[in-house]
Amino acid sequence: MPESVVHFQIRMPPQQHEKLASWAKEEKLSLNLLVVGILEKAMHQHKEEPASKPGGAHSAK
Repeated sequence: MPESVVHFQIRMPPQQHEKLASWAKEEKLSLNLLVVGILEKAMHQHKEEPASKPGGAHSAK
């Protein structure tokens, strides 16, 4: 585990939490580890995508 960690609260619909918790259980991971892995993958994909790609999370609508 890193020397320091940041605690981050997130609000989500209960159904989404249930799906993530179920996924974590299937993978035999903690919910925290699953979410950190998902975020790491998304950050890597974001880094690899061209900045002008339409439909990204930060694109103007």
